[in-house]
Amino acid sequence: MSLPLVNLVSIVLTAVSLAVFLSALRKANRLNAMSRVMAHQVASSAANLQQALAILQAERETCRDESVRLEARLRDSDRVRSEITRAIELVERAKSDLKDGVRTPPLSIQPSTEAPKAATTATSETPARTLPVFVNRIVRSADVATVVL
Repeated sequence: MSLPLVNLVSIVLTAVSLAVFLSALRKANRLNAMSRVMAHQVASSAANLQQALAILQAERETCRDESVRLEARLRDSDRVRSEITRAIELVERAKSDLKDGVRTPPLSIQPSTEAPKAATTATSETPARTLPVFVNRIVRSADVATVVL
């Protein structure tokens, strides 16, 4: 082989290697640009996830606070319901005690003209029965009108 032929083969091989090198360099640049875009997308996704996490944590705190408020309301409602039930039972018991203890005064109706006077004296002689002390106390302590459910 002659020297010019070797030089020609060497130049051709150098040109092919330069073409391969430039092609690889171009592909590396595209890959680098795509990796930058991908890194930017990952960073924005991470920021969005952080934002979503902060929103969810705030919502969780709100739900927890609301749950505590609802539990307190339920306890108050149960307490008021039991007080009302107890008051109703005591009123019913007092009512039945009053019904059992009420005596109707015998009315003596006389055929004379003094009949209205006799009826009024019969009712005025019977003392007015007052409510038992515990009924008054219950009525005062169970102020249902001011309780808001």
